[in-house]
Amino acid sequence: MGLGDSMGGVEAYLVGLAKILHGEAQVYALCVLPELARRLENCGVSVTRIPVFRRARILRYILGIINLCYLLLRYKIDVVQVNGFLESILLVPPCLLGRESVYTRHGPMEIDLFKWYRQPMGYVPRFAARYGAHLASRIVCVSEAVGSVYEPMFPEGRVVVIPNWVTNIPPMRTLAKEPDAPLQMICVGRLEQYKGVHLLLEAIRGLDHVELTVVGDGAYRPQLEALAQGLNVKFVGFQSNVAAFYQSADVFVMPSLGPEGLPMVALEAMSHGLPCIFSDLPVHAEITDHGTAALLFRRGDAEDLRRKILDLLDSPAERSRLAENAYRMVEKKYYEPAAREAYLRVFKPAAA
Repeated sequence: MGLGDSMGGVEAYLVGLAKILHGEAQVYALCVLPELARRLENCGVSVTRIPVFRRARILRYILGIINLCYLLLRYKIDVVQVNGFLESILLVPPCLLGRESVYTRHGPMEIDLFKWYRQPMGYVPRFAARYGAHLASRIVCVSEAVGSVYEPMFPEGRVVVIPNWVTNIPPMRTLAKEPDAPLQMICVGRLEQYKGVHLLLEAIRGLDHVELTVVGDGAYRPQLEALAQGLNVKFVGFQSNVAAFYQSADVFVMPSLGPEGLPMVALEAMSHGLPCIFSDLPVHAEITDHGTAALLFRRGDAEDLRRKILDLLDSPAERSRLAENAYRMVEKKYYEPAAREAYLRVFKPAAA
């Protein structure tokens, strides 16, 4: 189930999970987004759409509970899989009805980032998730970095780490940038302040031989477009298929300030054989073998990011080395066959 109202990493995860379960189980889904519903239906999932209710979001969760109860009783569903913070309240019906449930955590709880009396809209969903998670039969964490947060909170064996993955790996390409051509950089993701795109804009200011394409949309886009005035930057909005943008880029940058679970776009860029620059979040160190498969810059430090960009701008050999290491890392650890085996172990014993 995914009741979020914008396409992002969690939604990409749900589509990938549907592909894994296709042919292994009859899958039903509750979701809000038409685009997510379309993609899930293409994977053979029976989808129930929930209205967005933007002015009263709690209504979508109430309607979600009602629909979930109906699906559990009507189709005798064995296992419920839940994502998100406030979505954790959807763990209550399967618990009361004696069904198994799997709660996937895509990042830390973040309760400490909010005060209940100052930011209740941020605090309450995280508080609900912190205690609602104990209703789940299994907790799946999408990276070792996330797992290290949850494993001390639950009995041994309750938490399992299954890293995010890519479904398809394109053939390894040859980087063919012309010597005098600008370095084509790409940044993909939801445009929120914590994603750090403003740092990237600051880092490339004054670099005439760099062009940046920003793929994605979000509440912070107007501020970013204002910051990008006078720079070689294109904002292309949300794209249902990002592959063409990866293929035309020379370097991928993920400047997130965190928290992050395991960004799908980072794995996608690595799988396209792109040299990457990531902020030094624990999960970025994890997926790059501590910088073997990407350059890591100090989180929040635009000047350090600028130095890393210049390193790649001046060294085609370094770009090729990082691209090769990134591609092999995804092949080895973050490809669908490994995830498929792990998820079938989680779902099938629970449903037995």
